Amino acid sequence: MYRDENLKELARKKFHHFATLEKKHQELDDIIDKMERKTYLTPTEEIELEKMKKERLRLRDEMVILIKKAQEAAKNEK
Repeated sequence: MYRDENLKELARKKFHHFATLEKKHQELDDIIDKMERKTYLTPTEEIELEKMKKERLRLRDEMVILIKKAQEAAKNEK
């Protein structure tokens, strides 16, 4: 039916804040990757890393919900 990128594009058109969620998710992803490459994290950094991972997951879950809603709306428009 729809490919992943098509679904994301559909969600971007249907939900104005989808692109913002994507941007925040990518920014967190980049920061997390950088932190995980460090040899050592302070206890404070470890706590911050866990918080960022949870936030990244929350953003992803929210995007998945919006993609599903956009997909349903597209099905109903046919």
